[in-house]
This record gives sequence, C-alpha cells and structure tokens, in this order.
Amino acid sequence: MTRRWGILWAAAGLAAISCGPDRPETAEPATRLSTEDWPGIEARGTIRLARRAWAGFETLPSQGLPTEHYRRLAERFAERHGLAVEWVLVQDVEGLFRSLEEGRADIAAWNLTITDSRRERVAFSLPLTRSREWVIGVTEAGRFGVAEDTAYMVSLDEHYPDAPRIPVPADTDPMGFQELIEAGTIDATIMDEALARTVAATSQRIAKLRELPNVDDHAWALRRDNPRLKEVLDAYLLEAHTVEERVDEPRDWDAILAAGRLRMLTVNQPTTYYLWRGERLGYEYEMVRLFAAAHDLEVEVVVAPDIGGLFERLDEGGGDLIAASLVPTDEREAMGLRFTRPYLLIRETFVTTGQPVTDLADLAGRSVTVNPVTSYAATLAGLGPDPVFEIDHRDASTTAILNAVLSGGADVTLVDSHRAELEATFEPRLSLGLALEPEQGLGWAVRESSEELASRLDAFIERNYRGYDFNVLRNKYFRNKRRMESQQRDRVQGDVLSPYDGIVKRWAGEHGLDWRLVVAQMYQESGFDPQQVSFAGAEGLLQVLPRTAREMGFDPEELDVPETGIRAGVAYLAWTRERFPALPVGEQLWFALGAYNAGVGHVHDGRRLALELGLDDSVWFDNVERAMLKLAEPEYANRATYGYVRGSEVVRYVREIRDRHGAYVEHLRLIDP
Repeated sequence: MTRRWGILWAAAGLAAISCGPDRPETAEPATRLSTEDWPGIEARGTIRLARRAWAGFETLPSQGLPTEHYRRLAERFAERHGLAVEWVLVQDVEGLFRSLEEGRADIAAWNLTITDSRRERVAFSLPLTRSREWVIGVTEAGRFGVAEDTAYMVSLDEHYPDAPRIPVPADTDPMGFQELIEAGTIDATIMDEALARTVAATSQRIAKLRELPNVDDHAWALRRDNPRLKEVLDAYLLEAHTVEERVDEPRDWDAILAAGRLRMLTVNQPTTYYLWRGERLGYEYEMVRLFAAAHDLEVEVVVAPDIGGLFERLDEGGGDLIAASLVPTDEREAMGLRFTRPYLLIRETFVTTGQPVTDLADLAGRSVTVNPVTSYAATLAGLGPDPVFEIDHRDASTTAILNAVLSGGADVTLVDSHRAELEATFEPRLSLGLALEPEQGLGWAVRESSEELASRLDAFIERNYRGYDFNVLRNKYFRNKRRMESQQRDRVQGDVLSPYDGIVKRWAGEHGLDWRLVVAQMYQESGFDPQQVSFAGAEGLLQVLPRTAREMGFDPEELDVPETGIRAGVAYLAWTRERFPALPVGEQLWFALGAYNAGVGHVHDGRRLALELGLDDSVWFDNVERAMLKLAEPEYANRATYGYVRGSEVVRYVREIRDRHGAYVEHLRLIDP
C-alpha cells in the first residue's frame, strides 16, 4: 500500500501530532547543549528532535493513521542524512520552544501553528499542513477551557473575548479535554479540525459548535540562526508533500486490484528500466505496462540498487513482482521465488575486449568477473569441477563490470545475449564471443504465495508471446538502431535531468517549488525544447501564453529564451498555487498543475462538482480529477460556470507529471543516497 504524504496531511490535518508511542517514555533533557547549524549536526552524527510527551491519545482510528506517523516522518529525515535520532520529550508547547533556545534540541518536530509572535522567537519549516479550528463542546455560551501558551488562546481572545475561562494545565492532551467537557468542568474548547473530529466522534456528549474562519499553517520549529538546517529540512518536506511514501506490505491479487497499482521491482539498466530525458523507458518496464493496462492498473516502479536488493524487497513486501531480466535458477526458487513462463529467450555470452572468446579453451588462465548473486555465477560454477579459468566474484552491477572490462579493470565477463548485443552496438571495443547452450528463458518473479498474480502473468505471456506488441518492443529496444542510439544518447545516468537544471533550481527555489517537479512539468510541456510553440500560441520551455507572461511582468518576446521562459512558467505555477490558499499544502500543487493546464476557473468548477458527486473537493487524485472528467460531458459542462473542459487531458497532465517527478526523485536518491 502507498500513501502520499500530502494526502495523509490533507485528510488528517494535525492528527499526526497526537500519535503517541507504543511504549511509556519520560522526558529527559539532552545531555549535550548545542546551537550548531547543519554542518555541526552532520559532524556529530546525531540530530535532537523535541516533541510533547502525550500519553493516552495514541491513535486516531477515525483518521486511519498509523501509530507514530509523525515520528516516522522525522526519523526518516534523519535516516536520509545518515543521522542517529535523540528524542527530547517535553510536557507542553512552551517546553518545545525552550528546548530549542537552550540548545537541548535542533528541531521541534511537532506540528505547531505558525503565528507572528512565534516567528519572533523561532523559525518555522515549510508548512506541513493547513487546518481550520473548531469549537467543540456542549455550548458556546458556557465556560471555555484552553491551555495557556497555545495558539488556541489567541483564537479565544479574538472570537470569544468575554467568555468565562477555566484554567487548563498546559500538558493536557485532547482526551483530557474530552474528559473535562464530559465531566462538566468546562463547556467548550477550541481544537484543530482533525483532532476535534476525533474527540467529537468518540463522545456522545461533545459536538461541533462552530468552525472558525481562519485557516492556519502548521509546521515544525527550529532556531532562527540555523538557516542551513532549515534549508535541508525544507527540501525534505517539499519532497514528502509530493512523493508517495511506500509501505512494505505483501499483497495478493485482490489487494493489487483494489489499490489500482502494480508495484514493479527492477534495477536501472538499459534492458530493464531507465529515464530518457523526461520519459520512463525500458523493455521490462514497457512489457509490465502492457500487462498492467490489460487489467486497468497503473505501474509503480520500485528501483533497487542491485539484484540482491530485489529479492530482499520482494520478500519484505516492497513490490509485487520482479521484472529485471532474471533467469530462473534452483537457488532462486529455493529462496521462495516463483517464476513465470519465459517471455524472452537468451544465451549467456562471454564479453571481453580484443580477441573474442570463441570457446572455453580460450579462457585458459584468464579471469571471468561476475556478480555472485546473478545467474552468471551459477552458470560458471556449472561448467565443470576444474575450470581452466578463475571466477572473480565482484559485488557490482553488470554495467559497472562492463565498464571495468573496457577500462582494463576486468578481463572477461558473462552477459545475457540481448544485453551484450545492445552494449556492443554503442561500444565497438566490446567483443562478443561464445554464446552458451542451451538457450535460457527470462522470467518475471513473484512470491511463492502469489498464485493468482503468477497465473495471470503466465496467461498474459502465453497470449502475447511473439505477438505484435512483443515484437514491437523487441524492435524498439534491440533492433531499431536509430531509436536505440537516441535512447542511449539522452539516457539520464548522472544527476543531470535536463539541460536547464541550474536555471530551474534557482527560480523554483525562489517560489518554494521542488525543482525536480518543475523539470518534470517542463518535459510535459515542451520536451525540453525552448522553441516549442503550441497550437494555442503558448511558447517556451513551460509553454506560457504571451498575455500571461505580460501579466506576470515578463517580456513575451523572450519566452523562447530558456531563463525567461522558465522564470515566467515558475512564477505562473506559483500564482496558480496561491489560488487555492485553504487547501492542505500537499494538495495545493496538484490543483495548481491542473489550473496551469486547464485554467483556475475550470478547476474551481471541478471542486464544486466534486462536492455534488459526494467526493472530497480538497483532494485531487481520485476525487476532483474524477469531477474534471465529467466536465467534458454536456450534462455537467452546460451548468458549470466556465463550461466545457477536456478533463481527460487535465487528469493525464497532472498524473504524468506526478509519476515523472517520482521517477526523478527515485533516480537521484539511488545515485546519491
């Protein structure tokens, strides 16, 4: 199962802050006082995270949130940067601020309401969510109970200045307020919406009395003199808003269908899966997409760093199938892997430089380098008890080993014939030699228990093997030299996603946007061609209309200049984002992209229709996007304020940018973990 952080926050608001630990904890001060910025934190290898030590309000079942969700988010930030976590527990909100000021903590990892008075004291991270406040209780005309030093006290002063007040201890948790209201000690309180919903839902006496008009941002806090820490933390949270959190969970066929998404485990290499400019390509990837499309599923690609990582992730439930040019072996089947029938026949081929290896005798006194977890190692071991060559087991990818052969760091290797032929097409120094008999079939692998998935994969392969679609893909990836050369030339292999990364990073950062998402949008709009002009007259890398550029303060005559086109497009995307100020931060961007494509008015029509259809108008995927599709139908378009819109184009636009952005993030994470 996967969840998007933004959707979690959108659904739960501040619910995450109340998820307490599964074990008792006590507040203990950090043993070392320090106010160092990010370089100092990295040097000591530990980051200190402060949170409140609430007890008795450990889960929010009505929100469907996993226990300790907010802790996991903070701990994953530390893990991403190779830091150990030291939790600093405090009793109240004031304790969070003091822990920062005294140097006992680096981040107050607690969703705090951002207020002007607090900004004078601390810096805040990128907002985690937005939330309204509810008044809950039995009557607004009675006694209010609100904890001191909370943002709720500001709201009480503003909206109920003359209300009687009952002092409430600062460390009172939401369940404590529930008990106070039910006991008649207080008549009402103010609480963030998600928490208030749960308190009201679990009490027969407490009801929602009023929804206050203001929408507040909530964020984590840190010291104002730690700008580098804020920069690193904001980058992480920006990614967390838009990239799905993967939850490892073995799934059967029914669960896959229910999720609408098939998780494909693979490795990044030319025959399996790779990024080509802004596209996700690869023989294995496109084959799996054919299968998924036949069952109305999307494909989620999970890239492992190496072959061994594929087996581990499948076993842990991190994917549904492995599609990575695997040869079935007895050892792999003994690990609990179940292989499909073959979809491609290959012969393992010796590759070297110089004179090719034409028979096994040519290997006398030589060394053959292979990764020990590949089928090549098993093949070499089966060539006889006394081989005339040495086997060099090296923990490296096939690509790395082939590069070693080219540089002289390895002598000979063994490679699947389709991969060997592909590599030799672009590197004439590689010599292809003896192809071993018999032919072997490549298969997809699933868990032994995945009987229904295996059966459906087998049926798909049997129905399509050597058919039109299979032959088209074989020609595309292994026979069409012109296409192969294009894919090789523009394949994303390092940390450069486009020729314009530097410009995008600068201007996306100015507007608080993830530069990788802007690059993904740029490819969607123009294919990285600054001279692109649409049928509607939009120009440049981000396809901005001249009148829009003029309104945003840019020269429309210079939209084909990369920097101008990018600046104008990023500014316009930021402008569309601000048209949805009340939405949770994680959702704003999807609505902004929809508005960028279709116009703000059409998206507002979609939100209104979503409410009519019983959908959530604050969530894009599977909610407002479904309403957008209906705005292409006369029945709905004729009564919409802005009329007809090609909804399928808008839905595809946002989804493809989301998926491409996720692929970019995954790629960069693998090369720089």
